[in-house]
Amino acid sequence: MEEITIQEYDIGDREECISLLESVFHNTSDEATFKWRFEAPDREKPLLICAKTKNKVVSFNSWIPWEFTYKNKIYVGYQSGESATDINLRGQGIFSKIMNFALDIAIQKNIDFFFGFPDSMSYGPALRFGYYPVATYYFYIRPLNPFKKIRYKENCNKYNNYPSMMLIEHDKITPIVNDEYWKWRYENNPKHYDIIEYVEDNSRAVFYLRKKMWKYLSEMILLDCQFSNYNEIFLEHAFKYLFSLYARKAFYIRTFFNKNTERGRFLNSYFPIRVKSRNCKFMVKNISGRIDSKEILNLNQWEIMPHCVDDL
Repeated sequence: MEEITIQEYDIGDREECISLLESVFHNTSDEATFKWRFEAPDREKPLLICAKTKNKVVSFNSWIPWEFTYKNKIYVGYQSGESATDINLRGQGIFSKIMNFALDIAIQKNIDFFFGFPDSMSYGPALRFGYYPVATYYFYIRPLNPFKKIRYKENCNKYNNYPSMMLIEHDKITPIVNDEYWKWRYENNPKHYDIIEYVEDNSRAVFYLRKKMWKYLSEMILLDCQFSNYNEIFLEHAFKYLFSLYARKAFYIRTFFNKNTERGRFLNSYFPIRVKSRNCKFMVKNISGRIDSKEILNLNQWEIMPHCVDDL
């Protein structure tokens, strides 16, 4: 085995890293997604680690910064993102070396925790590195009626953020959604998103969706939804509006949520069918200890939806 060196990403490695990611994530990773994930000028810098041999990049691992609020304090979590290793060098311990290197840097930078939604290939290594399996988020779907008469005029991608009006459960670990985040997550993303706003009197609801194809079926993923209040009649009207808009555009809408949160309890009534075959495993590695492990590793303390999965 040739000597492997582990180091932080350098701009001179950019082309090799993109090429390596493209070779592993066909049709989903390219220069545009690399720029969005890792080079956003108004975001905290990501944690990018490379393994090299003979000055050539043979492995690339990434963690993307996210801000969370919990009990009126701000915490920084880094989500494990796109990672790739040269197929000829897999199984030689490179991943473990990179993870240990990244942990040392995370401690120096006072990062509060690592988190991620690993696939089947990454789950085992993450578990061995100390990520804790907090939950399996199953997707729930809402079938749509293609024969339903559409009574609403679509108001799409015209949303102006009103973060101060939207409800936050302060006793839950919740990703911060503000203008900066909104611009990065949706406006500057190479993927296309629908942002639907429903207004009734002084109440507002905002839905973030992305269209995908699954087994030749058109589906909508509800990435996030925010409300200014949880009045039952208002919510009924807001979801009726949403389902009417997509009745002839998709077969169903799918999403996941924590049923033990206030928002999750309402979502559970509108998305009744659980799909056992489609899920996201959620893992966390506590680093700073600023949030007690009994809290950060407890599913009931998290208020997240699919928008936290950066490749959706």
